[in-house]
Formats: sequence, C-alpha cells, structure tokens
Amino acid sequence: MESKYRALAHEMILTGVNTADPRQSIKHSVRVEGDTLTVRTDTYSLKDYDRILLFGIGKAATPMCQSFEEILKPDGGLVITKIGAEIGIAEVKTIPVMRAYHPEPRKENAEYCRMILDMIDAIGADERVLVFLMVSGGGSALFSCAPATVGIEDKFVLNQLLMKCGANIHDINTIRKHCSEVKGGKFGKRVSAKGATLISLILSDVVGDDLSVIASGPSYKDATTFADAIRLLKQYGIWDETPQPIQAHLQLGLANPEMEPPREVPERVHNYLIGNNLAALKAVQAIAVREGFNTMILTSQNSGEAKIVAKAYMGIAKEIQDSHHPVSTPACLIVGGEMIVTFKWEDRDGFGPTREFVLSSALEIQGRKNIVIAGCDSDGVDGEGKAGAMADGQTVARATLNAKHYLDTHDAEAFFDSLNDSIEFKSMTNVNDIIVIFIGENA
Repeated sequence: MESKYRALAHEMILTGVNTADPRQSIKHSVRVEGDTLTVRTDTYSLKDYDRILLFGIGKAATPMCQSFEEILKPDGGLVITKIGAEIGIAEVKTIPVMRAYHPEPRKENAEYCRMILDMIDAIGADERVLVFLMVSGGGSALFSCAPATVGIEDKFVLNQLLMKCGANIHDINTIRKHCSEVKGGKFGKRVSAKGATLISLILSDVVGDDLSVIASGPSYKDATTFADAIRLLKQYGIWDETPQPIQAHLQLGLANPEMEPPREVPERVHNYLIGNNLAALKAVQAIAVREGFNTMILTSQNSGEAKIVAKAYMGIAKEIQDSHHPVSTPACLIVGGEMIVTFKWEDRDGFGPTREFVLSSALEIQGRKNIVIAGCDSDGVDGEGKAGAMADGQTVARATLNAKHYLDTHDAEAFFDSLNDSIEFKSMTNVNDIIVIFIGENA
C-alpha cells in the first residue's frame, strides 16, 4: 500500500508543478483579436498606443515573456531572471535576457534594474506607451535598485540578515520596500508619471496572494511605513547589524512622509493575478479524488516554523488513522503555503523548510504503517538544495543516519539523499510549497 501512496504522491507533486507552468498562465490570460487586447476580462485598444515595452522580473520571467511575445510582439524591453540551474530558462527572441543574483542582490541586479528604469525615463512627453511587467517569485531580489545613498553591498548584507533572522516574507518585504526605488508601488508610480499605461501579470509565490507582497509589489499600492521597517529590524534583533547607510536612509524616510510608497494604485496601472498556489493544489486534488481517496485541501496558506508545523499535521494524520476523524481512510490531505526555518548562517548548506517538514513528520509517525508524506518547493529548489523529499513511518528505522540530529543541524538533504528519497525536478516557476499526506489503515 505504501508503494502505491509513494507513486501517487510523486505523480501529484509533478502535476502541481506542471499546472503552475507560467506559459499556460499567460496563454489563458492574454489574447489579441485584431486591434483588441484582452487581459483576463478587461479589454484595451492597441490603436491607443504607439509602442509596447515588455519587462520581466523573477524566476519565471523568461517563460512568461516567451509566451507573451508569441501573442503580442513588443517594441523593446528587458528580462531579469535568476542565475542558476534549478529554474528552467526559456528562449526570449524579442528582448534581451539578463541573469542576476537571488536571494541576495549584487551589482548586476542594480545594473539591470537601472536599465529598465532608464527605458521608462526615456518615454517621451507625447508618446503613448503600453508597458507590460511580468512578475514572479524572486522578483524582489532580482529587481533591486537602492537609493543613491545605499550601496549594493549594503543591500547584500541586509538580505543575508533577513534570511537568517526567521522573518516571514511579509516582514522581509516591508523592510525591502523602504530601501528601494522600485518596490512598494514605486515602479508603477514611475511609469504613471510618464503618462504610460502599465499592465502587470503576476504569478503569486506569497501565502494569501497579497499583491503588495509579491516581488515586493512594484506596481501595487502599499500601506507599510518607514516606522514599520525600523520596528521590524529591531524586533528581529538585526537593527544594530544593519549597515549604517540603510539605517540613515530609513531614519530620513521616517522624517519625510513624501518618501513613503504610494497609498493607492497609481493612475493607468493595472494588476492581474494569473496563477497561484491554490490552482496547483486543485490539480493535485483531482488525482487523489480520481483514485478514490477522501481528499481535503486543508489550506494554501500554511506558514510557520517547518519542523513545528509538521507536528500539527501529523497529529491530524494520526487522528484520521486511529479514529477516522475528520475524514475516513483512505484519506489524502493537501497543503500549500510557505514555511520558514530559523537557523545559524553557518548551518545553511542543506536547509530547506519543506524538507524539514517532511523529516520532522517522519519522526512524528515513526513505526506507523500506511502514512506517506511528500513535499516540495515548486521552484525546484528548497532553501539551499533539492526541491523536496518523501517519507513514511519506516523512514527513521531504515536510515543509517540519525534523523533527529540531521533535523537539528538543518541538513535534511543529506538525510533524504542517503535513502534516495529526495525529490528533484526542473521547474519554470514558483508558487510555493506543495505537500501531500496519504493516510491508510495502520495495518
């Protein structure tokens, strides 16, 4: 029975990833008939514009732009995507593709961001320009342009501090927005100020799909403040380590309200959410239903410390197995969202929230039969390693490595590699975690 559960879990993980393919999301969201452009349910007349600019930011930027240019050819633009092999790079024919660093920005990130801003600033006073921005996971780090008084080295240090302090993505992006010329709606404001129209097509990698948080909301409104950014840096105990130029910039913003992000979506700026975690989970659910499992999507908004969160879900799994509450066996629980790992920076080599969730789950259900857990990060990499892992009630007993030690030292990758239970795949996007939990009778 467990072998069946494992095979289904693997199929479901890959189905969820494939459902999130950004090329399909674009094709389902944009079409052109004659001079009429339709984006979701809204229409625009192409006769109203002299030229079209296409920009892409994030891990899925190239497939999004590739799909878009097959529908509508741009007159110029630029793509910024991630250096690295885990995200699939699609060929974009009409505009240049630049590869920058994630998660910590480097000088290349700032250089390419400035190239996009220069193209916006070059829009003439009498020009009618339609600007498209493809937004996906990783966009916050990749589309990074600090104020003149803040160096890229300062941003690099800040991002390292934010990664290791245990902050969630909402808090991280609140801080990032106030050290940037493009985040928190500032890019949209810049486009609007040139009299151009901006259409942002957005793939969500954020729990709850808050448009102000995805890629730090470059084209959306924002309600956070410089006071929030300073408070959070102090709350997470990293204010004193924050580079002095960033401290000075934040304190300057505290005294100058006009530096705050726009509180309303700028004029002629339109934002469309075209893909998210829940859509992937529904595709996963369909397979379990097809196979006759009592299936529940528990949430697409799972969050918290991964190894602690696992205890709660395994409690539910054991309750189902023992008492058939809240559903009867055979059952399949499906979970999405984004968890965190709090760790020492020097221990980061094998860390990853989804794999820690699976390893912690294995410890909670050890000795039980017919419970299988599989989880992955849909971008093809979980933290500093492979996308995810799979476990069951015999995982701890089968292992030659000490599961508790490898959980405590944040090296779940080595543990699952030793059992050939790591999950690897190539991805075109990131819509957060996909977790499946199968529960049968404890035979």
